[in-house]
Amino acid sequence: MSKYIDVFNGDADGIFSLIQLRKSHPITAYDKQILITGVKRDIALVSKIDENLANDAQITVLDVSFDKNDKDVKRVLEHCQSLFYCDHHKADKLFEHKNLMTVINTEPTVCTGLLVNNMLNDKNVLWALAAIYGDGLDSVASEHVKRLGLTQTQCEQLKELGILVNYNGYGNSVADLYFDPADLYQRLVNYDNPLEVVNDSESPYQLLKQGYEADIAKADASEQLVDDDLIVVILEDAPWARRISGTYGNQLAATNPGKPVVIVTDNAKGSYAISLRAPKNNPYGASTICSQFNTGGGREGAAGINALPKNDLNKFVEVVRKYYT
Repeated sequence: MSKYIDVFNGDADGIFSLIQLRKSHPITAYDKQILITGVKRDIALVSKIDENLANDAQITVLDVSFDKNDKDVKRVLEHCQSLFYCDHHKADKLFEHKNLMTVINTEPTVCTGLLVNNMLNDKNVLWALAAIYGDGLDSVASEHVKRLGLTQTQCEQLKELGILVNYNGYGNSVADLYFDPADLYQRLVNYDNPLEVVNDSESPYQLLKQGYEADIAKADASEQLVDDDLIVVILEDAPWARRISGTYGNQLAATNPGKPVVIVTDNAKGSYAISLRAPKNNPYGASTICSQFNTGGGREGAAGINALPKNDLNKFVEVVRKYYT
């Protein structure tokens, strides 16, 4: 019996990346699969693998920052058979090891689902498109839609599913979510393709759609500060606000391509959770900005800060303004 440990971000990109891989390289009934995931901001996931668990395992890590996991990657490499790491976040701490294979590309037009799709030569490309849409890369997805000759309806369904699964990943803990990401993966991987998910009245899509529509209406009614340079949205300390924060940022960025978008969510602990979206017309710098602050990080086009002291909010907003003007 072989042991497989699948580590993945709990957002659309992480879930759909793993679905692509496991549909191409399924785990048999004689083998053991262990899933390690969490909310979208829970990225130090390799730390959850101890030496006994890693022993003789084949480990896959998808869509979590290498820089946030490098020490634990080094640790488990001394025990596992192999470790495959695929991601698109900032990676300044890469190293080589005989048991380590990495596929990392930090360009803002790339997501992990696209990297996996390229490895698999379009074998599960519809799942990849859901990942690309979920990560807010609509223009990239459109190129593939045209290449594949998909209908407008199919395109809209893939986009909505990607947005909804991504929406499910945001929260302070799994208790904020509609589905534990591990459970959501196990439900979705049983479908032949993502369009079946949308068309099944009993699928997770239906509950996520209802929740998303309710949460987005509350976000639209929240305090918004808009000027010529940027958009700042202030959300309250509530599960609905934590769930919608990142997806709402993606939506505002798509409709205001010339402006950065800052989503500020109160966590009632003397700090704010920050989601930053770089302007679509200049999709760089988000990770550079957020990394200047403790608990910050991400990628070029989208980044965040887990706990920004409240008295640093004005400073952060001015850093964003200065960077993009």
